[in-house]
Amino acid sequence: MTDTPQLLESSLQKIVILFPEAVLILDTNGIILRVDKQTLKMFGRESENELIGKSCLEFIAEQDKLTVDEAIKNIFNEGSIVGLQCNAVNKNGDFLRVTVNGSIISSEQGTKEIITVVHDITPHLSELEQAKEEKRQLAEAQQIAHFGSWEWDISSDSFRWTDEMYRLFTLSPHDSTVNQETLIEHVHADDKEKVKNFISQSLGEGSAKVDFRFVVPQNGTVHWYHSKSKTFYNTNHEPLRMVGTVHDVTHEKELDQVKTQFLSVASHQMRGPLTTINWNAEMLLQSQADGLSEMQKKYIQELYNASKRTVHLTNDILTVSELELGRMPFKPEKLSLPKIAKRVLEDYDHKLADNKINFKEVYSGDLPEIVTDLFLLKTVFNELISNAINYTPPEGTITMTISTDPTRTNTFLIAIADTGYGIPKDEQEKIFSKMYRATNAKTKVMGGTGLGLYIIKLILQLNGGEIWFTSEENKGTTFNISIPFAPKTEATIVIP
Repeated sequence: MTDTPQLLESSLQKIVILFPEAVLILDTNGIILRVDKQTLKMFGRESENELIGKSCLEFIAEQDKLTVDEAIKNIFNEGSIVGLQCNAVNKNGDFLRVTVNGSIISSEQGTKEIITVVHDITPHLSELEQAKEEKRQLAEAQQIAHFGSWEWDISSDSFRWTDEMYRLFTLSPHDSTVNQETLIEHVHADDKEKVKNFISQSLGEGSAKVDFRFVVPQNGTVHWYHSKSKTFYNTNHEPLRMVGTVHDVTHEKELDQVKTQFLSVASHQMRGPLTTINWNAEMLLQSQADGLSEMQKKYIQELYNASKRTVHLTNDILTVSELELGRMPFKPEKLSLPKIAKRVLEDYDHKLADNKINFKEVYSGDLPEIVTDLFLLKTVFNELISNAINYTPPEGTITMTISTDPTRTNTFLIAIADTGYGIPKDEQEKIFSKMYRATNAKTKVMGGTGLGLYIIKLILQLNGGEIWFTSEENKGTTFNISIPFAPKTEATIVIP
């Protein structure tokens, strides 16, 4: 190799421009001959005299000196030093993690020299160590919380699971290939279709959530998992990837089961005394009214009203408990939807008149009969009509429409639209939660239980139906129900 001094200087300048690393010229024994300004900066030196004439090994950590010395000696056999990593030491005694690349050049005197480029990778190591630490902390947090996460690259159909995901599904990270089939392979038979719909919904709508049961293959025990997902799209709204979480909620489900059983027993026991109080208060009002003072009548009326509200709450709690525990009798029979709706509506004639609410009924002609349970169907109409009346101010309008669903075969569509208070937009996703009431509902209507819509949702699961709504605050709400002419299968209640 026969570089002229001018070419050598030009090459060094280009190296400094292209690479913001330190450049050192060594003799064949590793003695420093020349350095650039970046070298001084990297090693915390003020002048070249602090480095020139000294062995480069003086600035290498003790544990790496032998490795660097051997690399310098072997450069004549290897031709270069490539990607050598070692620990260097600056003026303050701080360690620097560096990579070294070197080649042999010829000086203007014709002697052999070694040009080395030194790159400080300490900041990058700090970033990597921080990333590793964050990954470790995330893994530990997920393990403690029984909370796994996953990512699906849709274009390549490849999945990435965290360690906790593998633990939740009792798989080994090293021995298992994960895909959609892995996710649903050991899902409880009754929940497999629900998990498939969860994935389809996320692809189409951008997000989804689902509760499902997982059967541990080793011992057959059942765990409850809650999963959420979010899908990301390209500019053409084509799905690119999906991310999601899986949380073991078995303990929470077991606690819910215990609470539900307690409420079932408690509400059963409360019904008897409450019915007695209600009946006696009503008898006092009806048969003893003439012998009572106005103050006494007022007290008994308040007692009667409070008793009725408590009976209603108790009945709702009992209905929820029986539905969640799967003990609610389901006795299907052929029924007329309009007739049942009218029968329920009669109970609200007095309240509609008092509030001057205009209630409209629209029924399609030639509606077939529905096959379902009478009590449960009446409960659905009761809850829907009661809600609409309670949350519609005086002189408002409620319209109930019963027809066949134009988008589904063998399915009814029930819609109850009101001109009431509406549901605040930021609270709408919670409206079917148990015991939940919107903030405006709490301030304008006292005494609600927050169970009505939750009950409807559970009942519709038994019938294979669905409920959804549209609402605008201060303009009204429309609740829509689709319900099949007859249940397709024996559905089971899945507690949200």
